[in-house]
Amino acid sequence: MGQRETNRYDGFISITDEVQGGSPIREVMVGGMLTGYRVLGFDLETTGLNPRSDRIVQYALIGSDVDGSHINQTALVNPRRSIPPESSRVHGITDEDVKGESEFSEHLPELIKLISDAVIVGHNVSRFDWRFLELECMRAGFEVPVPRAIIDTLTLARKLKIPGRHALGSLCARYDINIARAHSADADAGATLLLLWSMMQSHPKEFRGELDELQDMLSGNRGNNDSLGPSLVDLEPVEGTNGRLRHSDQGIVIAFGKHKGRTLQELQKVDKRYLDWLSSPSSPISSKTVSELLRNQRE
Repeated sequence: MGQRETNRYDGFISITDEVQGGSPIREVMVGGMLTGYRVLGFDLETTGLNPRSDRIVQYALIGSDVDGSHINQTALVNPRRSIPPESSRVHGITDEDVKGESEFSEHLPELIKLISDAVIVGHNVSRFDWRFLELECMRAGFEVPVPRAIIDTLTLARKLKIPGRHALGSLCARYDINIARAHSADADAGATLLLLWSMMQSHPKEFRGELDELQDMLSGNRGNNDSLGPSLVDLEPVEGTNGRLRHSDQGIVIAFGKHKGRTLQELQKVDKRYLDWLSSPSSPISSKTVSELLRNQRE
C-alpha cells in the first residue's frame, strides 16, 4: 500500500531500493527549475493499451514533496475484470494478485491531492498514463487534477535527440540506470526520475531556465522572453491559473512562455498548435479552464 516517509534533503529526491529492490541506492538532485516543487514519478500498469476499454491494475507516485519529505504512494487495484494473459506476461500481475484489492476510484482522493500542483514525470505519460487517469476520474465523478507541469521523458529524449531507441529500458541502460523490476509501476516511476536527472546532467543548458520554458520546449513552443512585463503583472489573474492567464480589455492574455502578452483570440489566428497544447494535459493550466474560456469567447 502507499506510504509517506520523511527524509529531509535540500534539493534532493531520495530514490530507494525499496522501489528498486532493498536499501537506498541513490539521492537524485533536481535543483534549478524543479526546486521548491513536489516532484513525482508517475506510472500505471493496466489490463491493456486502450484507456476507454482497459483498466488500471497498479499505480505509483514516487518522489518528494516541497519540504523534501519522501513520497511513495503505490498500490495494486482491482480492475473488476479479468487481466489478459498477455498483459500479465508484461507486468507480472494476475487476477489472483488483485483479488480482494480496492477499486482505483477509492484511491483517487489521495492521488488527486498529491498530483495537484505537482511536477509529474513519466515515460510516455502524456499519451498513456495521463489518458487512463483522466478517464478513471470521469468514470468516478472526480475533477481531473491539474499538475504544475507534466514532463514526459519520452518527448524529452526526442527533443534532446538522444541517440538510440527511446524506450524506457533502452534509455535507462544508456544512463546506467538499473530497473530491477521493470514494468512494475513503482520501479518504472522511480526510474523515470533517475532518467530525468540523468538527462538534466548530460544536457545542462536545456535546464537553466524556468519550468514554463521547459514546458514550452517539450510542446515545440519555445520562446526567449521569460519575464512578466509590468502591464501584465497589474492585470487581474484568471481564477485557477496561478496568474498564467490574465484579464485585459482585449480579452484573456497569456502571461508566460512564447506568446506572453498575446490574447487567446490572437492565438487562434497565429499559432493554433500552441493553443492546442494550452488545452492539453501537458499544459500547466487546467484544460477545462482553457476550453471554457475559448467557448465563452465564441459566444
